[in-house]
Amino acid sequence: MRLSEFAGDNPDRSSDLYANVVTALSLMQNQIKDKKLKAEIPTELVLRYIRNTGMAGFSYQDLVAANSQEPAMKSIVKNITPDTVTVNTDTAADVENPDEVAQAVDNPEQVVSNMAKDAMARRQD
Repeated sequence: MRLSEFAGDNPDRSSDLYANVVTALSLMQNQIKDKKLKAEIPTELVLRYIRNTGMAGFSYQDLVAANSQEPAMKSIVKNITPDTVTVNTDTAADVENPDEVAQAVDNPEQVVSNMAKDAMARRQD
């Protein structure tokens, strides 16, 4: 089965499938940070990790399609080729506003307050 067979009809279902892909890639990214893997990973190994999340028919084409559609995946993956997948190991480069992140570390109460305001703004009555 292809990812597009699931993703075409129900956008909520596709986000679940992409969550599995992002989870597998995040696991690999953590293993790279722990120096258990290199940043350039064979594509077959990446596909094996993703298939182990319950997506048995996941292919290289599905990986490329997921990377083009899922923003969270774009922040993890630098490059995809048929032979290798290069994982982004520089998490600071992904942050849009590094000054805000530094302020958040210094003031966690403000972060919680901002999160609460954001949740209330998105709340549907």
